[in-house]
Formats: sequence, C-alpha cells, structure tokens
Amino acid sequence: MRFRILFAANHFVWVSLLLSLFSVHAAPQPPEPRTAAEMAAAADTNDATIAQITADRLVAWNYSQHPFDEEISSKFLDRYLDSLDYLHMFFLKSDIAEFEQYRTNLNVLTLQKKDITPCWVIFSRFMQRVHERVDYVSNLLETANFEFTDQERFVLNRHKLPYPKDMDEAKQFWRQEARSLYLDQLVTSPDVQYAGPVHFDEKNNAVVTLTRDKHSLEFNYLPGQLLAKDGHVLGRVEISANQSNATLHLDLPFSENLRKTSNVLYAVNGQELGDITFKRAKVETNETAKPEPNAKGDIAPVAPGSPGTNYEAIIHLNQKNMAEIHKSMTNRYAQMLRNYKQVVQTDRGFELYVNSLARAFDPHSDFMGHMSAEDFAIQMRLSLFGIGALLGQDNDYCKIDELKEGPAKKSGKLKANDRIVAVAQSNAEPVDVVGMPLPKIVELIRGPKGSQVTLTIIPSGEADSSVHKDVTLVRDEIKLEDQEAKAFLYVNPDISGSASRLGVINIPSFYADTDRSMSGGKEGRPKSMTADVERLMKRLKDEKVGGIILDIRRNGGGYLEEATKLTGLFVKAGPVVQTKDPTGDTTTDFSQRSKPAYDGPLVVLTSRFSASASEILAGALQDYNRALIVGDHSTFGKGTVQTMQPMQPYLDQYLRKRKLEFDPNYDPGELKITIKKFYRAGGVSTQLQGVISDIEFPSILNYDTNEIGESALPNALPCDEVTSADPENLNRVKPYLAELLERSRERVATNKDFGYIREDIAEFLKQQADKSISLNLTEREAEQKTRTARAEAIKKERLSRKKSNVKIYDITLQNVDLPQLQLQVVKTNAVASADQTAFDDDADLDEAAANEGAVDPVLDEAKRVMADYVALVNKDPVISKVP
Repeated sequence: MRFRILFAANHFVWVSLLLSLFSVHAAPQPPEPRTAAEMAAAADTNDATIAQITADRLVAWNYSQHPFDEEISSKFLDRYLDSLDYLHMFFLKSDIAEFEQYRTNLNVLTLQKKDITPCWVIFSRFMQRVHERVDYVSNLLETANFEFTDQERFVLNRHKLPYPKDMDEAKQFWRQEARSLYLDQLVTSPDVQYAGPVHFDEKNNAVVTLTRDKHSLEFNYLPGQLLAKDGHVLGRVEISANQSNATLHLDLPFSENLRKTSNVLYAVNGQELGDITFKRAKVETNETAKPEPNAKGDIAPVAPGSPGTNYEAIIHLNQKNMAEIHKSMTNRYAQMLRNYKQVVQTDRGFELYVNSLARAFDPHSDFMGHMSAEDFAIQMRLSLFGIGALLGQDNDYCKIDELKEGPAKKSGKLKANDRIVAVAQSNAEPVDVVGMPLPKIVELIRGPKGSQVTLTIIPSGEADSSVHKDVTLVRDEIKLEDQEAKAFLYVNPDISGSASRLGVINIPSFYADTDRSMSGGKEGRPKSMTADVERLMKRLKDEKVGGIILDIRRNGGGYLEEATKLTGLFVKAGPVVQTKDPTGDTTTDFSQRSKPAYDGPLVVLTSRFSASASEILAGALQDYNRALIVGDHSTFGKGTVQTMQPMQPYLDQYLRKRKLEFDPNYDPGELKITIKKFYRAGGVSTQLQGVISDIEFPSILNYDTNEIGESALPNALPCDEVTSADPENLNRVKPYLAELLERSRERVATNKDFGYIREDIAEFLKQQADKSISLNLTEREAEQKTRTARAEAIKKERLSRKKSNVKIYDITLQNVDLPQLQLQVVKTNAVASADQTAFDDDADLDEAAANEGAVDPVLDEAKRVMADYVALVNKDPVISKVP
C-alpha cells in the first residue's frame, strides 16, 4: 500500500470553490429535508457503511491506538456539536440534554449497528434552530426600532459559556448579536455621499450633475435647498421625476477657485447637514476644457456654458444610508440560511459528522468527502483541470467572480459578473443550476483535460434575465501560479558591500504533484516546491545576493518529502527529521545531496502560522546551527504526520464481500489520518511547543495562544522526545547571535512600526480581559473615532518618512530565466502625481491608498538582521543599528 505522507496543519486545508471542474451529472435539488427521518432518507445509502469503515481505520491506524470506546464516543459528540454550534448560539440546553443519550454509545451505534441516526437527529435540530434564528432576526429587523443608548454589552465568543437555557434566552442572545452587527454597520459604514462632474451655466455658476448609474442610493437624502450657516441659499436641487438623475445649481462662481472651496451645508432649522467640496477628477475626459492655474495658483474662469471641467463635486451628508444597512443585515441572515441549506443539499452534514469522529482521536485526522478531498489535492499540487473561473454566489445565481489564465479567459466570451444558469457536458442535455448549491455547480463544471463543457449564462449587466448565451469551452490544466514560491531581490544603494543585495524567497506551502497523471512542473516534470525554490535561489545567487531569507510565515505545511528535500538545499547529506510510529519504532529521513545548493548566510522568517513541514525545515536548520530563526516567539506546534487514504477500495471490498453492487465511478472521499509523530534531528518534538525563534519580534500572535496553535486544539497529542540523530553543528549562527540579538532589540525598541504593534498588543490584551463589547452608540462611535484618528495619524507619519532608495525586483517562476528582472511597480495615481504641488491633499490620499498594506515591519527587520549578519560574516563595515 502506497502512503502519501503530508504535514499539513488544519488551517492549511481550505475548501475551494475555485473554478473549473469535474464531470458528474447532477439533478435539480429536491426541497430541503427538515426532519431527521427526511434527511436520512435523502442521504447516501452508503453513509453508514462509510462511517463504520472510517471508525475501523481510525482504530487500526491512528497514532494514539485508542479504541473506539466511551471516551472517544464522548469526544465524538462534543466535536460534532462544536462543528455545528461552536459559539453556543443555536442549540438550547434542552437540546443538549436530549443528545446526551448518544454520549457513551456512539461507538456501538457506529461499529456494531451501522446506525448514524444521531447525525440526522442533531443536524435536523440544528437546522430547526437556524430557521428559528433567521425568522426571529428577520422579523426583528422589520419591526424593531434599534436604539443604542443603554449600557448593554455583548459577549462575542460564547464557546466557553453555557448554551441558552430556553428559547427566550436564545432570542435574547440572537437579538444582542443582531444589535451588535447592526451597530457595527451603523458606526463603520460611510456617510451618505454623492459625487458628480462640474460644469457652468450661462451666469458662470457651478452646476453639478448626479446620475443613478453612479449612485445606488436614491436622491431623496438631498434637501430642496442648500443653505449657508447664515441662512442664505448656496444652491438648489432638482430631482427628475423618475429619480434617474439630480442637478445641483450652486451659487458658487468659478473665479472663487473651486479646489479651495469647502462649504458647510445647513437645513432650514439651522441643523448642519454636511458639506460640499471640489477636487480634480482622477480621469480627465476633456483635455481642451481643462482649466489652467495662473501665476497665483488660481484657476481662470472658463467660458460661460462650458460643457465640462475636470473638477468633481463631492456632497457629503451627516447621515447613514439606513436602507442600505437594513438591506445588508437582511441579506446577511438570508445568506446564513442559504449556507446551511447547502450543507444539507451537498451531504456536508454527514461529512461534518464523520470528520468529528476523526477529530475525536486527534485534531489533524479528517474525513473528506469527494469534493473536499479533490480541493485538498488541488492545493497540494497547485493545478487542476477546468476552465479557469473563480466562482461565487449571488442569491440563487452562480456568478463568475474572476477569470484566471485558462480557457474561459482565452475565449473572450466570459467576463466577471456573468451569471451561470445551466451547465452541459459533451453531447448531453444542460442541467439547470439556478438555486443549486455552489459545490454542486463546481462539480458539474470540473472535468478531464480536453473534455467539453457548455455554460449557459446571463451576460453581465443584462437587466433582462431571459437573455441567455451559450459558451462552449474545452477544459485544460489551470496552474495556480499565485500560490507558487516566489522571490524578491532587494538592492539598497545606502549599504556598501555584500549586504546591499539581499534575496527573499516566499514559500506558501510544501506543495508537490504526487499524481503522475498531472503534467505539473517545467518541461512536464511533476510539480515540486523544492525544485521551484532551487530555480529561484539560483537566480538570486546569479544576482550576487549577500544572503537569503526564507519567508514561511503563512506556510501551513505540506509533504514530508518536500520538507526533507528543501532542507537538503542548505546542508549536505545528513539527518533532517525523525518519525515514530505507534509501536515506538523510530525512522530517520536524510537529506541525500552531496553538497548544498546554497552555502551563504540564511535567515528563516516564521510566525505562529508556520506549521508542520515548515517546522521541520526551521527546526532542522536550527539544529544544524545553519540558519538564524526570526519572527514570532514560536511556530504553530504541530508535530504529527498524516497520510491520505482513499475510502473507495475499502467500500468496494466491503460491498463485494457481501455480494452487493458497487459503482466503480462512486467516490466516497478520503481519510486523512495521523499515523506518526515527527521529531527534529536533535530529538526534540515540535508538538505543542513549536520551534522557538533565535530572535523574537513583537507580535499579537505571541499572546493569542488560546485561539492559534496546536495547544489551542482539542485532543492534541502530548510532546515528548527521542534520541538525537546527531546532526552536524555547522556553527554558522552561534558566533554572531548575541551581537545580532542586541542590535535587533535596539532597533525594535525605537522603531515606530513596532511601537504601533506594541500598542495593538496592549489593545488586544485589554479586549481579551474584557471579552465583551459595548452596545452603546456613543461609546462605539468614540472608539471608532479613536481608531480612525490613530489610523490616520499612522498613515500621515508613514507618508512623512523619507522615501526609501531600495529597489525591489519581483522574481517568479514565469520570469526567473529572463535576462532582465522586472522592477516592482508601485501603483500611483498619475493625475494626482502630476498635480502634487497644486493638490497636496489628493496626492496624500492617493499615495496612502497605494501604500495600503505595503508596510511589513517584520520583514523589514528580518532584512536588517540579515544585513547585519552578512556584514559580520564578511567582516564588512558595521551596519547602522537603528533604521
């Protein structure tokens, strides 16, 4: 039996509703079953057998070697209840009391009686509570007048609190949550705002045109007249009878220089309504009409009746779009109901049930239905066969969210927001997919390379839903290039010597194509993360980098073989990882390379999200004293090994033995099961404790250990040790560590970005201690105002900094062999940049938007540590101790 060994942490497993897809007929879904009996009758007839086989395999293979007894039965029930109602917001205490009958006999029901009645009894009750909750809140939204003046508070995470004692208390919690969500939107949603182009009438007064094609909200928020504080009329508003447009006639002559004009607007009763301001439009549509500033910076008047300028008026009103908030809240709960109905219609309720059984043995064993297993395989190999369209759902319609490189994009016949109403396989009748769960639609569209699929769509922007268009595509391999390893070259002219050129390689996962039927990598070779990293690293070496940083902060794991091979790029042949099976036998996996591919200074950047195979890499390089480990205090702490086992052969064997018919095209899914524990080459397990950084940076994740990490997971296995495999001490880090640590601490203590992080940590700890949030509008507005002011102050401070001279080059697997590297492009607004002197405010906003999310103090400090490291190794001049 061939095992596929992998090290993926649970947060690494995602259920993708991506793209393209597998050839299976699907009929329109029947009405949703409501009772347990109806759910059981609609379920797959093989479900009980699959549950029994899963239990057998877990008992036989799971590392814990724990029998499926009353203890596991109790954990099984708890895991299933948590999978449905983790926050204790649906089930009542009476429901839980009723389910207690299953606590100590799920083992007998599953193994001996092949009875999965508890699955449907519990799930049908859950769906009943979902309907009750949605109905209650929907009625509340229609009838209640939400006020937020008292001192009520709401606990967001109720996981450790009791279930509601009865329906009255449940409704109280549902009401509180709805009020909390409503208040969130009330506080954070933008005020009503309109914007439109400015032109001038015969009297040379400004006229603003507003149209509904640009504004989703109606114009009835606008008053008939716009008044100044002293009561004189600034302008009047005309709204067309059909509400399609509005015109603002403003008593504001152009000679006043509109860009300097900001007028506060008042109502007849003297109440402040908002303000109107003017700015240069971002897109210039009429070059000839563009007014030019004179020597004083003022704008000369344009000819009366000019058809347009490149000015835009922004009318801001001090009120919220309450209709939009109400609509958003209503849609939120309607979508909740649709999501849970899809769980019923796609058999995910059973998948949750059996997966809960697996999780009762340990937190990394999983049962995956056919679609979940296929999605997992797609991420592991970073490719699939399909059309290349990212799908989403808009009420009952499946719509195209985004086109990737593939048949759909190449055809030129599909675009974002097209709605798919039917899917047909080659020479087959189309299947109506309106109202069908998204995973079912994905399954219909997915299929073998070279096969045809025809989509019937309602084109984007088509108001008439009866207008349909057929698009026939040939499925092809879609490569998920955005999830591949990639590199960056940083060139700093302010630093001399080898430290002026540094390389960073980002490794999202330890992916590989273990299915030889997939073409995968370059020249038809199977996809391999190690091979990809080696190509990127070769280019960095050719670019004469002084050191390389491996960024694995968001890497949740992958294949064991890739972890071993990647370590071998940096150390010569030797032990990398040890594994121990349930019998206690220990095996050591070795790097097989005679010499490393890279022998220069190496830093590994980690976080609390670095898990499993990432921890093998970091731990091995630390044990060899080959690389400096920097980042969060420790990594995730997952020290267990899983294998994927298809359930189809076992179901086939079971049915044939009983002379029952088996459909060879039926795929019941796969079982990911923990079969071993792994240990570092030095003998220490990473289980629970992870890999401790040599240099630790401030991070909220250092304090969020109750929610993130192996120690936060139920039924986690204990930590232990085995005998060291005696990895060679290369002594590359220890001679410099004390000096590097001192310099980093000095920089971090004075670094403004880390100061902001320390403020975030203090606020996080305060929230953790409180555990509840206020439902008082005044308090929440004050909190929001404080957060907004802080964010603006941080943005302003960052914009005031001296512009960096560092040049960044992006290196991908698509351009790694090109003669010239591509300089990283920073997106800016061309018009604002050109007019920066005259329009400082707009330029600041655009630059801030362009740099949103670009600040990465952790990576910046890792590069400074590396620059110091390179300088110390090469005995170059000392690098500045502070940024």
